[in-house]
Amino acid sequence: RAGRGSTILFPRGAYVVANFTVKNRAGLTFLGEGRESVNKQKSGAERFATFDGPSDIVITKLGFDANGIPSYGGVVFYAMNNLRIEENWFWDSAPKPVQGNDRYSFVIGKGSAPSQNLRIVNNMIDDLQLEVNHSKQVVIDRNVVNRAVKTAGIGIFTVGDNAIAEDYQITNNRIVDSLGAGLSVGIDPPSDGQCIFRRIIIADNQVVRTKTAGYGVRVGTPNNSKKTAGNIFEAIQIKNNRLRIEAGAPPAAQMIFANASDTSGITFTGLTVVGNILENNAPRGKDFAVDLRRVQNSVVAENRIKGFTNGIALSSALSNEIRNNEVDADGVAYALEESLGGNRAVKNRVIGQPRLAWKLTPVRETDSVEK
Repeated sequence: RAGRGSTILFPRGAYVVANFTVKNRAGLTFLGEGRESVNKQKSGAERFATFDGPSDIVITKLGFDANGIPSYGGVVFYAMNNLRIEENWFWDSAPKPVQGNDRYSFVIGKGSAPSQNLRIVNNMIDDLQLEVNHSKQVVIDRNVVNRAVKTAGIGIFTVGDNAIAEDYQITNNRIVDSLGAGLSVGIDPPSDGQCIFRRIIIADNQVVRTKTAGYGVRVGTPNNSKKTAGNIFEAIQIKNNRLRIEAGAPPAAQMIFANASDTSGITFTGLTVVGNILENNAPRGKDFAVDLRRVQNSVVAENRIKGFTNGIALSSALSNEIRNNEVDADGVAYALEESLGGNRAVKNRVIGQPRLAWKLTPVRETDSVEK
């Protein structure tokens, strides 16, 4: 029985693993010798392992082969305190056809208490997704996620009422051809209520689409026709990301999407969308590249958008600043719709000859729009 401070070593080789459980343990390191130290999920097993309530856990330099899981699986954590996941490799050597369910690598689930102090750094994940829910003080940095299944390459979701996600730094990750969003932060299931998303930084990431369609960064709800109540989205920063759609990919969807509606009841307060580069080389879809709904006291600035039908749209917006953006679009460059007043737009540039530089339907006396 390994005590606090123990290292469990996995020399090079293959280890068949099924539903391994670590409960209420502390101070353990799981160490491999690189990708050739392979934990292979046993065929038919629910998941690799479950960590429930431990603290001070390190998982590093290990390979994980999902071995044809039809859904979910992965290494699952609940109510963690102090977790470091670094320099691991996750893949599926026998992938099944994509159907309706998620397939996980590492997933932080909604346990009896929020997980805290998590570092998920420099991992390689193929054909699976990374999900970190109901947590505080989280760093997700320098991971590569290829061809994630269903919901998102990197996701933060509620998975029930009264969930919390606070003080996340999601930085320097590369996400390629996710079947869902590249990065998603929000209510899922979409009827969840009384949830908090606060102080989340999404910065310096790359989302690339070469073969798939879908969102780049989505916050809010996946379905704004579902009624919710009491959800807070506050001080979320989306900055300096590069979102690129390659030639040969399907038509573009929204690349930065704050999804809400009167029905969903979500309002984004203090949202920052700054310094992002959005490039589309595929056929032009009908959506706005940046589509922000029900935002207030927020900033949209210094973004560069090229190759989309429509550029930047704010709807049901209150007291926001839109400045120094550059849009190359052939439809509508900028839109301010159903304004609630107090919005200021200045020094925004239009490249080329769009059908309409500004769509204003309508503006209020307290709005100031420099065309």
